[in-house]
Amino acid sequence: MRNFIRQLAAGTTLAMTVIAAPAFAAVDIAQAPTGFFVPTDAQKFDFPYYRGNGQDWSWTHGAIAAGFTTAKLTIAAFDVDSPDEVDEIYANDSGTWTLLGALTGSDSIWSYGNSFVLGASFFDDIATGLQVRIRPDATNDGWIVTLGKSVLTTDGSDLPPVLPGVPEPSSWMMMIAGFGFIGAMARRRKSVAVAA
Repeated sequence: MRNFIRQLAAGTTLAMTVIAAPAFAAVDIAQAPTGFFVPTDAQKFDFPYYRGNGQDWSWTHGAIAAGFTTAKLTIAAFDVDSPDEVDEIYANDSGTWTLLGALTGSDSIWSYGNSFVLGASFFDDIATGLQVRIRPDATNDGWIVTLGKSVLTTDGSDLPPVLPGVPEPSSWMMMIAGFGFIGAMARRRKSVAVAA
């Protein structure tokens, strides 16, 4: 039993070392029920989540304590028909809305690669709660888009926005580790019972 506890402690230490992030790494996720983020994948075509020109909206990320040296904003978007569709993303930089760029994607699919690097001028805003805004269909060509999640990360934390209503990857890792532990305990009990 002592040997098993030592192995479990060593495995836990190794797992924590592998998934440990830098000291100032942080993640903040804006999602439903905040603003017009779609709560589930099944609602991606529903009003008021599927939005077009003139239906701009904004959200505010939770504050992340100062001390980080890099920051990135990643947005999950559905039905971005780029390059024809232009859905602009802005962030508030000390009182000025600054264009970060436009979303990319394809017709009727979720896109998770919409990442925008935030320079040092945004760090004070991140420390107090970064404000972000979308201007759907900026060219007024009749396009519509749905947003699933907005993920703000610092110092190398990398948590991509996944499908609305699906646990984040870190939650999956914890669940898998838990199932692995349960399986190991069951095998151990079975082998002990057979040996007796």
